Amino acid sequence: MSGESPQLVRLGDAVRTKLINNETLGYFIGRIYLFMIKVGIDKTRLRFRQHMSNEMAHYACDCWDTECKTSYGWVECVGCADRSCYDLTQHTKFSGERLVAERPLPAPKKIEVSEVQA
Repeated sequence: MSGESPQLVRLGDAVRTKLINNETLGYFIGRIYLFMIKVGIDKTRLRFRQHMSNEMAHYACDCWDTECKTSYGWVECVGCADRSCYDLTQHTKFSGERLVAERPLPAPKKIEVSEVQA
C-alpha cells in the first residue's frame, strides 16, 4: 500500500501475510481472477493493484482494483472493496436500531485435515 513496485505474490500468501485484509476479500479476488480468465483476458495483461491509504475510500478498510493492460495503458476493470462493517455501523448510528444477529453454535468439532501438494 506504500506505492512500491509491483510484485508477484500467491493469493494464499497474500492473505496469510495480511497483504490482503482477510480470507473473504481474498476469495473474491480469486473469483474475479477466474472470471477474467474465463471471459478471455490474457493473464499476462491482468493485474491486481491495492489502493494506497491516500486513495482508499472512507468506507473501506482494504480495496483492490483489477486492471487490464490496453492500448491506453493499465485500465481499472473491477473494484473490490472490503467495507468491513461500515454500512451496518452507519445504519445503526442514524436509525438507532441495533443490527445484530446472534445464534448459539454447537460445541466445537475436531476434524482431521490432509493437505496434498501439487
